Amino acid sequence: MKKTIFSNFVLILISAALPAQNVTLKGKATGAEGKKLDVFAWSDQLTYKQTKIASGKIDSAGKFNFSFKTDETIFTYVKVDFNQAPLYIEPGKTYDLSISCPDCNSPDDKTNPYLDPKSLSVVISNYDSTELNNRIIQFNADYDSFIWNNYVSLIRQRNKSKIDTFKANVNKRFGSVKNEYLSNLIRYRIATIEQMAQIAGSETLSKEYLWKQPVLYNNTGYMEFFNEFFKSYIISGSKYITENDLYRTINQEKSFPALMDSLGKDSILRNEVVRELVALKGLGEMYYSQEFDKTAILGMFKYISEKSKFPQHRLAAVNYMNFLTKLAAGTTAPAFTLKDFNGQTYSLSEFNKDKYVCLIFWTTWCVPCIAEMDLIGKLKEKYGTKVEFVGISTDKEFLTYYYFMQNNKKFNFTTLHWGNNTDLMENYNVKAYPAFILIGPDGKIVQSPAEPPSADLDALLFDLTKIAKKK
Repeated sequence: MKKTIFSNFVLILISAALPAQNVTLKGKATGAEGKKLDVFAWSDQLTYKQTKIASGKIDSAGKFNFSFKTDETIFTYVKVDFNQAPLYIEPGKTYDLSISCPDCNSPDDKTNPYLDPKSLSVVISNYDSTELNNRIIQFNADYDSFIWNNYVSLIRQRNKSKIDTFKANVNKRFGSVKNEYLSNLIRYRIATIEQMAQIAGSETLSKEYLWKQPVLYNNTGYMEFFNEFFKSYIISGSKYITENDLYRTINQEKSFPALMDSLGKDSILRNEVVRELVALKGLGEMYYSQEFDKTAILGMFKYISEKSKFPQHRLAAVNYMNFLTKLAAGTTAPAFTLKDFNGQTYSLSEFNKDKYVCLIFWTTWCVPCIAEMDLIGKLKEKYGTKVEFVGISTDKEFLTYYYFMQNNKKFNFTTLHWGNNTDLMENYNVKAYPAFILIGPDGKIVQSPAEPPSADLDALLFDLTKIAKKK
């Protein structure tokens, strides 16, 4: 056992010392001619924030060829607009990809791609079935089939023999594969089955899979197990951590070191790295509980982002702060510059001159959107000097929006086209149509999502503009 633990740490140290190596993506993207091919990776697997790590131009013939660097195997999504496909990428490799995207240039796409991204078809042309992505596809098929066929006996009967048989079959098929990432992914996905079936206690599982084991931040199998094992663990999963401990350290002392000391009473959390990662996850869960001080939790995330010894934890803390406060009242509204149907350019700052701004994200095919926009006309007349109403069309094609506006001149407020700006949708968290965002004269978010005209938007604007007038 000691030899295994030592070997694991040596591998981590060696991996950390290796310089970043080039990765090349090339090939052809049929149906996506003239667009961009973006590569996104999770910056952490607690918040699952996606970060763009590379981008390449697809030429008019559909061909692309670009490179970037990575120092370890990572899970990514390759994307064209909101169409995406998963891809595991290893340092130093070239991937010859054959991509098909029949929906990339479809003008009649009546979906919210931010909420429900479509799949790209991606084939790696220059590798055989032994390549990592293909191996993982093979294992996942076996894994899903095993869960599907044995779920009842695993949950109700805790049938260990079935898991042992599955382990043996997996080892027979993949045991000879010399790929550390794959080996760890398989190991921890099987650990997830053991945890689900409760064939061993938490202490036993933690000793085998967590204590004195390296934290594999970028391994999807490890993080799947970690997130499931420690789901609601601080709040209700540990018999050693009391509600009084949490209330005292978070609400009263507002001290992250005190919280860490309190969590240390649990032997499962004796590994300092794991304990701090569990604390991060737990704080993210407790933020939504009315029992805990949100400001104190955000302060703890700030402390971690500045003081933690572990770079991955500092990054995750920043991601948590950004995620939990995104579009919160008092935060700065994301800037944008877009064009109307006549081609005139507008920016948010132009509308935000001593006025409230009400953004409406809509599409021409969304019936509730048009109904709400019909109601905006009266609000525009009532608050015209105090509130700027701005409709942002997210129709895929500019011409769809253009012809709609040409045939609907009744709308007496500014409308713009999103310009296929995927960052805009992400920045404003547009997950339903219509979506309303209310911004104050100071450029800060007042309400998100805001009340629609058919509900209490009029009352809200009346109160706000009266307050503004008094001031």
